[in-house]
Amino acid sequence: MVNISLNRITLYEKKGQGNEVLLNDISLDVKAGEFITLTGPINSGKSRILRIVAGLTEPDSGNVLFNGKPLSEFSPKYENLAMVFRSQALYPHLTVRKNLEFGLKLANIPKSTINTRIAEIEDLLDIPNIMDLKPDALPISERQIVALARAFVKHPQVLILDEPISELDSQSKIKIQSIIKRFCINLQATVMYATHNPSEAMTLSNRIVCINKGIILQVGTNYELYNQPANESVARFIGYPEMNFVEFETVEENNHMTLNFINANYSVEVPPKLKNVLKHYTKAKIGIRAEHLKISGEESPYTVPMIVEMQEYAGSQSIIYVSREHQTLAVEVSMNKRYELGETVYVEPEQDEMHLFTKGKLVI
Repeated sequence: MVNISLNRITLYEKKGQGNEVLLNDISLDVKAGEFITLTGPINSGKSRILRIVAGLTEPDSGNVLFNGKPLSEFSPKYENLAMVFRSQALYPHLTVRKNLEFGLKLANIPKSTINTRIAEIEDLLDIPNIMDLKPDALPISERQIVALARAFVKHPQVLILDEPISELDSQSKIKIQSIIKRFCINLQATVMYATHNPSEAMTLSNRIVCINKGIILQVGTNYELYNQPANESVARFIGYPEMNFVEFETVEENNHMTLNFINANYSVEVPPKLKNVLKHYTKAKIGIRAEHLKISGEESPYTVPMIVEMQEYAGSQSIIYVSREHQTLAVEVSMNKRYELGETVYVEPEQDEMHLFTKGKLVI
């Protein structure tokens, strides 16, 4: 089993008279046998990190070590490492079967072993009907599966996957995610995976690395990133719908403190959870997930009257979007609850589930 260490990786791109920082001092330890996913918006730096790990891009500073060794010593002929990138990079003149055989033959693996491995992967990914076709005869979704098959058939110690199932439909994605996870666990491979889809990251990973603009924002389990986001960027990116944010100012009169919403002309009493900490902040943001807001039947010191703008149905739950002036919130409700557009409802937070952010960073 292989652990991977990224040590202070920095990458620049020349722009006119100066340099644009593409990756900024990236350090990360991936444990042996771990499935770790890099997630963030498009062009956040995920693919660049994977290309550096794979030895395809040379960083301007820093290094990558595999069990304490550089790639040239750990796997000089790439025999211990396999990669899947969005471009697939299949050999267009070879059939699917020959694409899978090619690397194994170069590694001088016995023909009987090659046949056994190909039969195993053919069955695992359910691709017997396309084995004698060439890549150009396949839709892009099937070409992605073939690229996965070519990586799997190597039985690598390290697997690098960059958006490997981005072209699959939602049902196929669920099936292939399960296969990827199970195969990697059985192989005890160390996996570095990249996706701009946070749901995919939450499904597959032991740990998630949330990255944006070439900077690591947070590393942790899916529970930690969802429930204890380090900053506002992570809170907005991880989870659907994104975390609600309410910007406010505190006003204190006669030892009584209220929260004045900045985006709506409304005030509420300071929730008990925040009373002590808000003595140090006159302006901040409350963050709260949609499932931690509820529709109350009546007004209270902590409810906010808001107007229903839209109801989105999603499985056994639905999301209603409510607004008051320039403040919009997403509230998760049961599917059997129906609300009329324009209806006034009273929104109340679960106080123990509120987070406080200031200057973009989590306070509590």
